[in-house]
Amino acid sequence: MEKATQAVGGTVSQQELDLLESMTRIAAQARHQPDSKVKRLEQWLRQNLCPELGMSGAKWLNRRVLIFTEYTDTKRYLEQQLGAMIANSHREHDSRSDPFEKHVDTFHGGMGEERREYIKQAFNTDPAQHPLRILIATDAAREGVNLQNYCADLFHFDVPWNPSRMEQRNGRIDRKLQREAEVRCHYFVLAQRVEDRVLDVLVKKTKQIQEELGSLSPVVEKNVTKLLDNGIRQSEVQKLTAAINAAD
Repeated sequence: MEKATQAVGGTVSQQELDLLESMTRIAAQARHQPDSKVKRLEQWLRQNLCPELGMSGAKWLNRRVLIFTEYTDTKRYLEQQLGAMIANSHREHDSRSDPFEKHVDTFHGGMGEERREYIKQAFNTDPAQHPLRILIATDAAREGVNLQNYCADLFHFDVPWNPSRMEQRNGRIDRKLQREAEVRCHYFVLAQRVEDRVLDVLVKKTKQIQEELGSLSPVVEKNVTKLLDNGIRQSEVQKLTAAINAAD
């Protein structure tokens, strides 16, 4: 007859309890603060879209930016952060104004066709005629949506590790009929994270392929995706970056 046994773990030391309490306190303090990417994005918006950002009646420049995110939760988070950032900057409306006329809007899966067409038309309208300046998009917008008419700046807030998806995102504004000579596709690198070395190499590799071949080879895409399938471990960063560089 088997006898049930219970494993008894070691007792928790006071040092461990103090450390846990300290971590909880730090997390609580930072819980509602915007992350470093949001702060950098706000700085960019002040420099390029709205120098008076957050001030009542702030004037917006005639530029637009497209911000891609991979996750619906991140999209909602960005809406909240940007909404708070420009709370006093909206154009004044009377009761007859179009309720959709605002400076920040979103493009995502599950939208009705009428709403999708409205967003595309608004974003491609002369900025002097429509207040929309910032469009937050999920990957539902990465294919078959042309947004280059008055936009030459794009941010990858979340970066897809599949280089083909990044190329498709960039293609929303980096295409024929783009009015500007230079298209700027931005992404964030956290200097203290060694994993971001892989991101830097991935972006540069994608750019190199575009310059040399015009589009991403399915073979290269397959090889790079396979390399990243198992995630990124610190001990393998150097090996991984070398392998991506060698992808051919």
